[in-house]
Amino acid sequence: MEDGRVVRDRRMVAQPQWLVPIGGAILFVSVYPFVPATIHQFLLGPSLSEMILSLVLFLAVFAVFSWIVPRALHVTAERRGIVEGGLENAEEANSEARRLLEEHGVSISGAQVEAARIREEAREHGARIISEAREQALVDARRVVEDAADAIQESRTNSLTELHPQVAELAIKLSERIIGEPPYELSPPGPRLP
Repeated sequence: MEDGRVVRDRRMVAQPQWLVPIGGAILFVSVYPFVPATIHQFLLGPSLSEMILSLVLFLAVFAVFSWIVPRALHVTAERRGIVEGGLENAEEANSEARRLLEEHGVSISGAQVEAARIREEAREHGARIISEAREQALVDARRVVEDAADAIQESRTNSLTELHPQVAELAIKLSERIIGEPPYELSPPGPRLP
C-alpha cells in the first residue's frame, strides 16, 4: 500500500508448453471428417452423421480441456508461488544466517581478544608472584646467612673465651715440663740465685 492506494500484483500465467500441440491435435481430429478423401467426396460433401459426430467429439474435448487447462494452470501458478515463496524464505534465512555468522564471528573475535588479555594478565601476575617469591627467598637466605654468621661469631667468641684460660693453663704446664719448675707466680718466694 503506497500513499493510500492498493497495489495489486497481477501476474501473467504462462501457458504450458503441451497446450499448443494437444490443441492442434484436437482440432485436427475434429476437422478430419470434413477433409475429403478424394475430390469426388469433396464435391459430394461429408455425411450428416460424420459432421454431428465430429461436432460432438469437438465439444466434448473442448469441454474437458476447458475444465482441465484452467485447473492445471491454477495448480501450476500455485506451485510456482509456493516455490517462489520458498526461495524468498530461503534467501531470508540465508541472510539471517549470514548476519548471525557475522555476529558470532565478532563475538568470537572479542572473546579471543579477551582471552588473550586474560592470559597476558595471568602471565604478568605469575611473573610478579615469582619475582616476589624470589625476592622473599633472597631476603630469607640473607637473614639465614646473617644468622648463621652471627651464630658462628658468637660460637667463636665463646670458644675463644673458653679456650683462652685453658690455653694459658696448658702453656704453663708445658713450660713447667720444659723448665722443670713452676712459673714464678706459682713458686714460693724464696732466695734467688744469682
